[in-house]
Amino acid sequence: MTARSADTTAAERHPLFDRYLAANLAVWGITYVGTSVRSLGMGTPLAKLLGLGARRAVVTLICVGLCMLIQRVLLATGAWSWTRRFLLSAGLSLAGVVGWTLINHLIFYILWPVGPMDEGWNEVALSWAYNGSVMIWSFIAWCAIVLALSYDSEARQQSLRLVEAQALAAESQNQMLRNQINPHFLFNTLNALSSLILQKDVERAERMVLSLSNFLRASLEKAPSDKIALADELTVQRQYLAIEQERFGDRLVFRETAPMSLGDALVPGLILQPLIENAVKYGVARTTRPVTIEIKAQALDGALMLTVRDDAVPDIAQTPAAALGVGLENVRRRLQVLYGEAGVLACGPREGGGFAATIELPLERLERGA
Repeated sequence: MTARSADTTAAERHPLFDRYLAANLAVWGITYVGTSVRSLGMGTPLAKLLGLGARRAVVTLICVGLCMLIQRVLLATGAWSWTRRFLLSAGLSLAGVVGWTLINHLIFYILWPVGPMDEGWNEVALSWAYNGSVMIWSFIAWCAIVLALSYDSEARQQSLRLVEAQALAAESQNQMLRNQINPHFLFNTLNALSSLILQKDVERAERMVLSLSNFLRASLEKAPSDKIALADELTVQRQYLAIEQERFGDRLVFRETAPMSLGDALVPGLILQPLIENAVKYGVARTTRPVTIEIKAQALDGALMLTVRDDAVPDIAQTPAAALGVGLENVRRRLQVLYGEAGVLACGPREGGGFAATIELPLERLERGA
């Protein structure tokens, strides 16, 4: 998470807590007034009304605390489906009214008795049932408010993530255009193209020009914040690798393992570009032996796993890991703002040589007709 994101999240916590607390106090303030008004029409002396009101206030404050516990339980289940959360709310409402009944009886008849309990247990049970059928609506209302505020909070966070993702995606694409498709890359490509022309290898020169044209077009035609089909993302990366294959020849071997059933899976545009560029720059370019770069896609437990790996054993010393961090950190940040904790980048050296980077993100599909 970026420093700006962390500051934004921290700044929101206190206002969100105040919203829940204000709603909690409002629900039980209305409940207190409603139950107190009901007692006014019974001809009860003022002194006794004040005593009942004081007891009722104690019960109400305890119920405010009880609802704060209900709030914590509901917010802790934010990852559950809405059906399960509604069922949990019903159970918590029932538990809440049982708790209110016991607290009410404890305050009014045991700890601070209004007077001797003349009713038998049958009458007491009927009174509990009647009062509980009225009070349960306060707990239902509270659960509904918590779910509504929780949904509003999620919507706000998603909106903030979308805005940040758009800004970061634009920054990512600009960085790619400045650093990954930089003058050095273009110089190498044009230099290789010039050599092919001098050698009168028209066919290879034509392939390189076409690959470069297609790659640049695909890089620029989409909005920076767009998610694209995995099939389109792989097409762009094939164009990039086709250019590099013309430069490195047999030293670069490309392998793709992606089932057709995942072709409509949605991925952030150009998310694989920094990973593949790293494999070429720090793998292929640093050895005279053939290097295989593999892109692998698979679905696992509702997640899409994308892996870019190579088997390079460099002939010269590796550049310090810090020099590799810019592109990978860019990918990691994009995943975090787009998917939160569900977007993960894991990378590191492979045993025996080479490097592997794996992206994990939620499996989303391209809508038909989109």
